[in-house]
Amino acid sequence: MFGTRKSSKDIGNFLHCLGFLESRTSILYKELSEKTVNSTFSSSFLKISQNAKKHSETLDEIAVKVGRSRMDDRECARRLNSACDSLEMVSKKIEHKQLLSLKDLLEIVSVLEGSLGEESYMLIQAKTFLAMAPQICRLYGVNLEKFENLLYGIASDEETHIEMLENIKAALDSKMNVKEGSAPNVKYTNPDSWTVAASNRQ
Repeated sequence: MFGTRKSSKDIGNFLHCLGFLESRTSILYKELSEKTVNSTFSSSFLKISQNAKKHSETLDEIAVKVGRSRMDDRECARRLNSACDSLEMVSKKIEHKQLLSLKDLLEIVSVLEGSLGEESYMLIQAKTFLAMAPQICRLYGVNLEKFENLLYGIASDEETHIEMLENIKAALDSKMNVKEGSAPNVKYTNPDSWTVAASNRQ
């Protein structure tokens, strides 16, 4: 999570990278919202996008106040590779599609709401900062307690996002089952008779 040398910049840099991750998340969910026909799902994606943008700005503000060095996006992506990979996977899937099918959405939401998804990752990080605030203060000289309410807000939003994605996934599962169940169930009786009938016509 942090560097081996105990420096406040380690904390600042990591917070900055989390902000970078939330910025990418915001962009992805906005695109999902625009490519989703179902208005309920689209609104949920847009809400997550707006919250992620707010988180990105908040985390970067905290990082600046804590103190951070200059880091480029590639370094942040390397540090947060597992969470960034899930976003990249979804981004590639939707980039050339104008609208997303139910099957597309189900696959996408399954990735995003899973244990390796960005929402779960951010929830864990926010809760870790809150739980470890005293140790971080002692080891790194960074007092996170004054940012406690902001971190609690992010953790709460992430829990809500996971719940929203779970609800979308459940609704998609239901829609897919109905769609599959609506297909006509054709049963063929005595197919051997077709051969006989065909030979009689010749």
